[in-house]
Amino acid sequence: MEINALYKLQTEDFDAVVETLTECFYDDPLYRALIPSPALRRRILPDVFDCDANEISQYCDMYADSEKVNGLIMLEDPTEHKSLRKLIAERYFEYVTENRLAEDDETGITAENFRKAKDFLSSDWIKRIDGECIHIIYFAVKKAFHGTGLAHRLISPVLEYADKCGLKVALETHNAHNLDIYKHYGFCLFDKFSGEFGLTEYCLVREPKPIV
Repeated sequence: MEINALYKLQTEDFDAVVETLTECFYDDPLYRALIPSPALRRRILPDVFDCDANEISQYCDMYADSEKVNGLIMLEDPTEHKSLRKLIAERYFEYVTENRLAEDDETGITAENFRKAKDFLSSDWIKRIDGECIHIIYFAVKKAFHGTGLAHRLISPVLEYADKCGLKVALETHNAHNLDIYKHYGFCLFDKFSGEFGLTEYCLVREPKPIV
């Protein structure tokens, strides 16, 4: 996938990527549940997102507004056929992440929480969607840029690409406050489930729109 309207992230941008993800997801219900201590969460999340960024880069397209990464969008395009690379990356970085968690929290509680919440960290629900679909794994904008139109500038080219290719778009959120935002862009609730830690995962899908 090539989206010329956005800045394509490179490995050298990963420090900024980790910083943005840590800021944007610090208060997310998922990570508040997995790492209840604010101080511990602030210390551990950079390691979690460093592992995620390195894993996702193996099989996903990663874009931002600029090299400053004030906002980003990371997505998996099924037409690129990277399933084997994805399987290998997932297995490797699951091991790396668990080791990092064990180092960051020697009590083992955080690592155990991540294991218990495996269903919330997985996207297996997407396999139940008929047809091919782009999966948005991360979509985040720093608080200082909320209300500036940056989120729209990031997601609009992705949706235009999906419409052009006739692809559905899927994403998940654990924050009910995000549902109206995604509804505005044509996403509908596909499923939701609750489980460990009192969390609810909302699974959303957008159908491709005809090109006018």
